[in-house]
Amino acid sequence: MFRRWLTLSSLLLFTLFSLSAQQKQPVLTILPFTAVQDLQDECLQLEKLVQSYITELNLFRLTAIQDRDRILLEWEYAINNAFTDITETQKLGSLLSADYLLQGTLGILGNGYVLTLEVIKVKTGEKISFSSIEPTVDMLSANLKILLLKTLMQQPDTIKNKENEVQKVIESETEILGTWRGDKGIELVRLFSGGTGQAILTSGARMDLKYSIHNGNLIVYQISQNTERYYHPLPYKVALQLVALAKPMRWIFTELTNTSVLRGKKISTAVRYDQDQILEVIHDTERDAEWVRTGN
Repeated sequence: MFRRWLTLSSLLLFTLFSLSAQQKQPVLTILPFTAVQDLQDECLQLEKLVQSYITELNLFRLTAIQDRDRILLEWEYAINNAFTDITETQKLGSLLSADYLLQGTLGILGNGYVLTLEVIKVKTGEKISFSSIEPTVDMLSANLKILLLKTLMQQPDTIKNKENEVQKVIESETEILGTWRGDKGIELVRLFSGGTGQAILTSGARMDLKYSIHNGNLIVYQISQNTERYYHPLPYKVALQLVALAKPMRWIFTELTNTSVLRGKKISTAVRYDQDQILEVIHDTERDAEWVRTGN
């Protein structure tokens, strides 16, 4: 009986901690996607995919679809006139208890299909949008996660004036926890407490990470097994060979600027190749790296 009570108590505490963490996240409402009449079914599927990806990223608390639909029905929502001015945006955001609104449109452009995602910050009315054009809707779906990440992670430059930069060494993990926009080849990096993290690459692949802080430097390193998707956009057969040859990737950041920019170097394996044949493998190749904070 005591064990059962202890298990239930632990479960309750875990649930409360989870709810507490969720409450700190900004609230995002996905508005109904719109499309020309012939693409209504495809549009609905893309909307559902976006919802699943945002849930997976765990950067926002999503408004439940049934709550959204009920409020939009009461408000007599119309996509064409909902955002004509900031007042209307703020009214809708307030009704939905949302910090951000996301809407999508699917259309036809020439011989291809175009999907546009737009994120609106309710408080200011600021809008950020990105579009993707592909020859088929299936290809739009395949590249949807990358388009979504670009839209969600786009932020104004944190550092506007070099004269105002404050650089410091990294002393504790509390300074680096959160979400970062990565350097070349990386869409998103999340660093968690306890020395773990995860990256989402431009290929859509996930990479598990560990990190440590040593002598004021942040050292981040790959712990996932290699996959050919880590070496995009190399030719597939070259990338496939690298799976067995490449060392795990590492990043060594030596400075933190204005608490928002990590600067250092990336150490990885490079290759010289001719068509699908690797000519030379060059381990421990270094290049500059910079990560920009996008959220806590």
